[in-house]
Amino acid sequence: MAETNFQSKTSIDVGIGSGSAALGTAHAVGDTWDFLQVTDFNIEAASAPIDVAPSKNSVLGQLENQGHHRPDTQMYETTLTMRGTPTAVLKSCLALFGDGSSTASLTPAANTNDTGASVMKDGGTNINAVTLLFENAGSDDTSNDVSIPGCFATSMTLRADVGTNGGELVVETQFMSGYRPVQSAFGAPTLKTLDTAAPKNIFNLSTTTLDSQILVLQSYEIVISRPLARVHYQNTTDYKPFGYVQNGPYEVTGTLVAKRDNDIHDIDDHIQGDSAGIALTLAEPDDGGIPYSLSLPDVMIDNSKPEVGDFLLQNIPFRAFAASESASIIDILIT
Repeated sequence: MAETNFQSKTSIDVGIGSGSAALGTAHAVGDTWDFLQVTDFNIEAASAPIDVAPSKNSVLGQLENQGHHRPDTQMYETTLTMRGTPTAVLKSCLALFGDGSSTASLTPAANTNDTGASVMKDGGTNINAVTLLFENAGSDDTSNDVSIPGCFATSMTLRADVGTNGGELVVETQFMSGYRPVQSAFGAPTLKTLDTAAPKNIFNLSTTTLDSQILVLQSYEIVISRPLARVHYQNTTDYKPFGYVQNGPYEVTGTLVAKRDNDIHDIDDHIQGDSAGIALTLAEPDDGGIPYSLSLPDVMIDNSKPEVGDFLLQNIPFRAFAASESASIIDILIT
């Protein structure tokens, strides 16, 4: 008889466990768990790619002994798409560059941003690693949860558009782990915090300036990313890594789409290319309510072009830099 068990996407809750768990060990049910307003996701499962050895010249087929599984190289990548609440943004910042405070700042001085950034060792305490938990996603009717320990973020995208989702901010974060996902009866977290906050919205922005010129935004997108690599493997039981290394710098890029008008004309010198950094600020009014601001003090416009629709827009790609090793590349204020 066919197995009757199945999983429904709508019954899966996604949580992020954080705290001081040993790297590679899933956070316990008693740790801090935030269940976010996830709108889309993918799930990983323990698996391994195949390497195929070369064939003998006179054999026109591949033999079984040429195939070799490579779990020692496997990296598990999971992307969560979430409504843009403060918790979604700050949990992503914590896992990406180690600052989960309400004013999250990224600077080139990585060790000040990410506790243990240069020493992401298996078994070591690292408060920035998270565990992803997918309740009711297991393929077995008793081992019905999927957990992925030892996750760090490798990218976060913040985007909003006046014509999409009612202008709501969307957060899309990619997490990486070198540790195998586990199917188990994980158990309900005892400190399960549901994220019920309202997302930020492009219509609430009161300040949108580039080089002090006021832009009328159609949309914006900002991407913060970094590369991570696993360090070898410790055994042939679960092939867990020795840890991770960040093998390149953080990069912050983005795109503004704005009404094409006099203020666009006033930044023509930067559009044409003068290799000078200018300030970008997107902010809600600071009226004692619920502040939100994105401050990038030093951006360069990257090949901006007009965009033709019912009316003319200007597409403004940019790349953010830091003025010095201790200066901010981006500051995110969100509460």
